[in-house]
Order: sequence, then structure tokens, then C-alpha cells
Amino acid sequence: MCGKEPASLSQSQKVFGTLVDQGWNIRQKKGALLTAIADASGNTLLYELGRQNIELATAPTTASNLLASTKRILEQLYEVAAGHGLIPSFSPILDTEEDLLVIPDERDATWLALDGREALAPLARISAVQFTVEVSRERAVTCLNALGGRMSLFLADYPQDDVWREYIRKSLAGYQTLRYGGPLLFDGLEDYCEQLSMHEVVLGPRLVPFGQAELFDIPLFLRSIWWYFRLKRYGNRLCIEVRPLARRDDSRLDVQLQMVLEVLAL
Repeated sequence: MCGKEPASLSQSQKVFGTLVDQGWNIRQKKGALLTAIADASGNTLLYELGRQNIELATAPTTASNLLASTKRILEQLYEVAAGHGLIPSFSPILDTEEDLLVIPDERDATWLALDGREALAPLARISAVQFTVEVSRERAVTCLNALGGRMSLFLADYPQDDVWREYIRKSLAGYQTLRYGGPLLFDGLEDYCEQLSMHEVVLGPRLVPFGQAELFDIPLFLRSIWWYFRLKRYGNRLCIEVRPLARRDDSRLDVQLQMVLEVLAL
């Protein structure tokens, strides 16, 4: 969200506050800071590192309902934001050198300590579209490989890729190169898990080899492996998260979703 400049923390907080007045529920706070709110259907708005970068995480639904639901929520968000002097930015990389980093929760505080501000701050200037699609266990690897085989299709419009690679290079953590992007082809689910276990576990502001880590936060570990395409679980649902899609005008959402579904042959 931007006015003449990227939204201030005060402005984005006023947007959250107005939505709460309109019926959204407070999901999470950090001190006096509203960091996540949700509507009655479970759709959530939260900060994504940048103080101006508000993430919409939609509740699980069918592909046919997804776009209409998403656009309805975005229209409400844009209307409220306009009342506070803000308009949406559709650029995948915000053209500013200003440090926009805001640390809304303990998870992001961990990354700040681990990576250093110089490496992490550029991630606060990027935004993307991501689709999470349910797949059967039997088709999971086939679908991952189908996506990996069409990687050039996704990277053709994903300028954030360079920002992410610079982040990996500059991070004080010393990540393995494939922690971002990752392998594109897998022999099976066992191979997928073995590839994951090659990466170290974040325990506080340090990395620990997977085989030496005990009692660690498994969901956090999985979220910290930033592959282009990765498996996720929602309850008993197995899904694939498709990550490398640039944030563009909302009219592009239809095209982006259709591209993903066609690659997956769904």
C-alpha cells in the first residue's frame, strides 16, 4: 500500500483498525500493534515483513470460488485504505531504497537476528501471488515435477528471483544455495524428504544440522525452505504451494491461476 510514499506503520495500523471496526476479528497482536486480523470466513490479513506490505491469506476454497472471494476482500481492503490516503501498489518490487522492514512476530525477529538487517530488508520491498492447490498423495510428486519442468514459464515474469538470490548470498546465516529455489525434480516423496533434510534447522539465531536438531518446530522448518514449489499440509489435506508468481494488477489473477492449473493438468 502506498500514498506518495510507502504506507507508514501508522497508516497500515489504521487500515487494520478500520477493518476491525467493520467486523474483522483480531487474530494476533504484538504489544499494541495489530499484526493479523481475520474475517468470519477465516480469510486473514497480516504483515509480510514490510510495514506497507499487507498479505492476504485466503481461507481454503474451490478454484471456482477463489477469485471472486479474493477480489471481494481486496476491494474492501482498497476502499478502507483509500480512506487513509493509500492506494494499492501492483509492482512486484517497490521502487524505493527506504528501509521498510517491520518485525511483527517472533518468527520474523528470529530471521532478523539470523540474517542481519542488510540481507533481510530488501525482502520487505517485494510482493507476490502464491496459490496452494490440494493434490492426492499419489499425484504429489508428479505435480511437483510438472511444475519444475515448466520453471522457465514462471521465471519469465518473476523479477523477485534476483532479490531472493541476493538475500541468500548476503545473509549472515550462510544458507546452502538450494535453500531458495530448490530442486525441480524428485524421484518420489522419500526423495523429496531427503532433499529437505539436507538443509539445516533454524534454532533461535543459528542453524543446526538436521540430524542434530531435537524437538524443533517442524512447520517453521518447512516454511524456511523457500523452494519455488513445496508441499504443505492443511489438516489432513496435502497441497502444493506455487510461489514464483509476480504481483500484478488484479485482472492478472485469473491468468495466473489458469496457468498453474493447466501445468498441473487440473
